Amino acid sequence: MLALSPQSASLGAAAPATAAAASLSNLLAKARAASGEPYRYHIVSISHETHDGTNFDVTTESQGQKYVAKSCSHSLCTGFYFDGEHSYNTNFNDTPLPASAGIDGLQITLRAIASYAFTATDFVANGGTLVERDPVLRDGRKYRRISVAPRLGALLDAILDPSSGLVVGVISDERKYAFEFGDQRRIGRGVTLPFAISLNGFTFTKYERRSVATSALSTPTGVVPNFVDRPPSVSMVESDRGAAPILPCTIGGEHVSCLLDTGDSGLSMSLELARKLHLKALGGTFDVHGSGRYVAGIAPAPSLLIGNATYPAANYVVLSDLARNGYDVILGADAFAHARVTVDYANREVELAPASPASSGGVPLTFDNFVPVVPIELDGKAVTVQLATGDDGAIVISRDYAERHPDVTNGRKTGTIASMRLGPLELENQPFDARENIAYSARVGSDVLRHCAVTFDYARGAVIFASQQSALQQKPSPEVGLEPTTR
Repeated sequence: MLALSPQSASLGAAAPATAAAASLSNLLAKARAASGEPYRYHIVSISHETHDGTNFDVTTESQGQKYVAKSCSHSLCTGFYFDGEHSYNTNFNDTPLPASAGIDGLQITLRAIASYAFTATDFVANGGTLVERDPVLRDGRKYRRISVAPRLGALLDAILDPSSGLVVGVISDERKYAFEFGDQRRIGRGVTLPFAISLNGFTFTKYERRSVATSALSTPTGVVPNFVDRPPSVSMVESDRGAAPILPCTIGGEHVSCLLDTGDSGLSMSLELARKLHLKALGGTFDVHGSGRYVAGIAPAPSLLIGNATYPAANYVVLSDLARNGYDVILGADAFAHARVTVDYANREVELAPASPASSGGVPLTFDNFVPVVPIELDGKAVTVQLATGDDGAIVISRDYAERHPDVTNGRKTGTIASMRLGPLELENQPFDARENIAYSARVGSDVLRHCAVTFDYARGAVIFASQQSALQQKPSPEVGLEPTTR
């Protein structure tokens, strides 16, 4: 096998290695010419998919290493975004939150191969590695197999047709999958790309149209609030929902109560409020037949004002049985994605501030379906839990976790946890309830968080737990964005 690296490129090698290097260099040049170097362009691709009887229009866009995919039904889209290093999921407001905490090495390499960026003349100089392996045999023909590893990327094998110079597949022996690229077509500006992709012998994608766009790729931002010079703290509304943070808000000129809920993947409102605002559901009118119906539809609503922050017009899930809970709006992931939100349970206040890269500290935060997930300790045992400020309970433990850790729950379905650690804070005798069908080992609600001042910093992927005494008395400087400190 032959590895190309900056060292070998600069130092030279023996005659056989030089010949092999020249052969690989010629193949890469042929691939660049045959493909038209797609990594240089903004490529837009259209396909259609059907899931559970619903048809979706799927648009994928790429430019260099960046990649955006949107799946839409009735003008409502969710999707995926890759910024060149990290992967994000996007909700129906196009708000991106990290799909994982680390760099997505697999996506880096997939994009490098699919866009032909691995064939670029500066790929190796920029830290990439190319290794030619033994050829593969298909239908009596030999194909060149090149192991590709960009800087920070995983290792995958690109399969090239030596006759055409085009990539015809991607193989990973370690992950036991094989992509095949077929129906190669010229799409404009000399670019050639596959219109049919299969994975392990099954159809993965069939594109109806692929084209080269004239504009640059737009990346998702979602619902970005505008902050003005007003007091940043908002007093919570008194309610029978325990410690759950309910705030006064204004939307479309209507003064309403809003639940601040990290457990919600977007934004929601009551059917009654939607009707009062004369909203119309995307794809038709609100359908609420039957008393068991929960989601009445999704509707675009006007901007929302809360304290010193104005959130722009956005899509809201309309819920037919929300108003009976004592509030008309749920502020979920969209409200947190571009703001630094501190919930001071002791003083019954919430502070919203712009996200600041200068902020520091806290417990690492990841996301599961837009819900924040953090590591904590229950009776000294590390466990990953969801944080749901809208849940007015304490700790909900999965039945599976309770069975695996009877010493934590004392083998009971309800009771108290002797000790619980949230970042630097330790709490004692916190109530729990063991249930089935919850996504994580445990979910922590506001009845536990009420012992803290909690700062959610989605932009940095961190949550800060401070003691009650710190509250919001020491205001973080807007210039440096320091978190409140415990006393």
